Amino acid sequence: MPTGKRKGLLWALAAVGIGVSFAALLPSVARHVPWRVERWMDRAVGGDALLRPCRGTAEPASLVAFNKLVARIYPLDAEDRELPITVDVIAGDTINAFAALDGHIHVFEGLLGQVESPEELAGVIAHEIEHVRGRHIMQGLAVNLFTLTALSSALPTGSPGNSRIAYSLLSMKFSRQQEAEADERGLARLRAAHVDAAGFSRFFARAELSSAAPAWLSSHPASEARAELAHRAGGYPTAAVLGAAEWRSVGAICR
Repeated sequence: MPTGKRKGLLWALAAVGIGVSFAALLPSVARHVPWRVERWMDRAVGGDALLRPCRGTAEPASLVAFNKLVARIYPLDAEDRELPITVDVIAGDTINAFAALDGHIHVFEGLLGQVESPEELAGVIAHEIEHVRGRHIMQGLAVNLFTLTALSSALPTGSPGNSRIAYSLLSMKFSRQQEAEADERGLARLRAAHVDAAGFSRFFARAELSSAAPAWLSSHPASEARAELAHRAGGYPTAAVLGAAEWRSVGAICR
């Protein structure tokens, strides 16, 4: 091979190696990004304006009950109080809940139609809270955006890349390791709040068997593993999250 081509190949390999190493380091770096930076990114991509939360206009008690459920599992300690977490229900038939930039957790109305108890919903939300605490959103977004040319223009509002960045937020898929971490810590959160962990495993096991199973389940641990994890996390005193009337009202939050 001619010397010039050999040097070119070596430079190309070196560039690929540097790029791969940088991408591998991004998740660790992202975990330490200040919240103010994440908040700025959220504003830059218009994340908060993409989805409008339901406020229980027709039945105000529904928002009160939903907020009571959230308050049962967050905040629980001083570290929680330092997190900028907000949990809202948004309209739509999608059976999903997801965490986005700056601690925003969104629960689709469609998910409310699938959960069968306050404990099941609390389990899903606890899982998403732990994605926020683990800085998984920032980690995943850093890796996703590494390939976006929009990042080179520092995410200016109105730039052509904003729609692609917003899409990355809405279609974020976490690694199995991150999902397992959110499961384990979410169950610890339920235990600390004295919420029955059985609801957590019941929902995910039922979702896997459903013909309308959410696509994001493909990156989650299997229901058997979750059931075993929930079983090991159990054995503690529990108390009801909501009364029967309160729970019925939660389903009307988007009306």
